[in-house]
Amino acid sequence: MSIVEASVIVAVYNGEKTLSKTIESILNQTYTNFELILVDDGSSDGSAALIERYLGDERVKYYKKENGGVASARNFGIEKANGRFIGFCDQDDQWLPEKLSKQLPLFNDNDVGLVYSWVNVDTLGVLTKSTPEYSGDCFEALLNRNFISCCSAMVRKSCIEKVGGLEESRALHGVDDRHLWLKVARIAKLAVVKEPLAVYFIHGENYSLNEAKMLEADLLCIDMIENTEGLDSQQKKLCKLGRYNIYKHYAHNFFYQNDTTNVAKCLFSAWRIKPWHLELLLASTAAFLTVPVVLKKIKQIRKRAK
Repeated sequence: MSIVEASVIVAVYNGEKTLSKTIESILNQTYTNFELILVDDGSSDGSAALIERYLGDERVKYYKKENGGVASARNFGIEKANGRFIGFCDQDDQWLPEKLSKQLPLFNDNDVGLVYSWVNVDTLGVLTKSTPEYSGDCFEALLNRNFISCCSAMVRKSCIEKVGGLEESRALHGVDDRHLWLKVARIAKLAVVKEPLAVYFIHGENYSLNEAKMLEADLLCIDMIENTEGLDSQQKKLCKLGRYNIYKHYAHNFFYQNDTTNVAKCLFSAWRIKPWHLELLLASTAAFLTVPVVLKKIKQIRKRAK
């Protein structure tokens, strides 16, 4: 039996509606020297019966565990993985056929610890592309924005082990992958394939659509990175700037949800980090005094003006 080069981990929790397409997209890779590890994190639907249909393929490995959250399931899969490189795919996303064949060669550079790619984003049938181009030292860029879709990432297993795997705290749910990317980016270079190699689906059930919870998790992520042992003063400064950008990002998101209270809070928090930006304080005050119906009217006017 040949040595497995790559391990692909899919955390499964009540995923029977989408899981078949996910599994088949991975098994249809043009590169074949990989294993697919399906970790059932305490599902109560028909996921187990669905997975059994694929167990005739020797590449498919199936494990069941008590529910512990997606990070716990991914860590479980990493422990079982035989490959030198680890890929992740959520149970409702898909890979394109050449993903492994185009990403794995970039690991020939021993300094590269993570390879990601562009992704197609499917929002209720409407397709767009996410096309980040960061490579090399990406610690600062990742602090400012999580530009890596989990379904696009491949990570050197030795790097994952060196940084202690994923943080399993449920308070990080939704950004546990970003936390891992940041830890890896501190010790290794990143590389990117500049073409879509995966499909990320936005369908209304994504946890990442809960802006308030995601804001809390992103801030906690930065806090945890800032308190990492060995971080120097410059890296701590970058964490502060990352927190500033998080507040501005979510202020923008809350604006489009007509949530004036949280717009005001985010802009005020951003201003406290950079108090010389008085426009943030003014915008925060304006948002606080603006009722949602007025904000909705402003957006309609802006839309017509484009």
